[in-house]
Amino acid sequence: MNKYIKALVATGVSAGLLLGGVSAVGATDQTAQAETKAPQKAHYSYKGVFNHKDNDALKDKYFYQALAADNFKYEGLQVGKSTKADADKVLGKNLKVVGAENGITFYEKNDVVLGFSEDGQLVDLVLLIDKVKDNEKDIKAHVNKEAFYDAETTQISFFPGDAIVINKKIRDGQ
Repeated sequence: MNKYIKALVATGVSAGLLLGGVSAVGATDQTAQAETKAPQKAHYSYKGVFNHKDNDALKDKYFYQALAADNFKYEGLQVGKSTKADADKVLGKNLKVVGAENGITFYEKNDVVLGFSEDGQLVDLVLLIDKVKDNEKDIKAHVNKEAFYDAETTQISFFPGDAIVINKKIRDGQ
């Protein structure tokens, strides 16, 4: 588990390539008033065990678009927006502590590692993918060779055959 914590720390301070998400803008009205819709970001929500052989999320282009758009949720939890209390509600209070480093406490459940800051904010999310069939091929089909997304508030690193790491960019108190 230490290698995941080291990967979290290393990728938390990385710089990378900015990839855009999906947006939509409304058309103008035929009258003199223009009507616009707010841009919409790609979104993806996943519930259940992520690290299983038949998980098709890694084949889905919308999964990658949502990651690049800072709009991926696992069990309703989103890096930078959710708290430890939110995780306790959806995952239960029996999360296993797997380590702590730089003021971040790491918990694990069902091959997902969650890192919470001292104030309880979700700042790291690691989706283990070593059991997902064809994960290396699927990631390489959707992600550039840098295997890194630099989104607005998060950084996402892809480690084919191992894990997907989502870090909050700016961490309070660090």
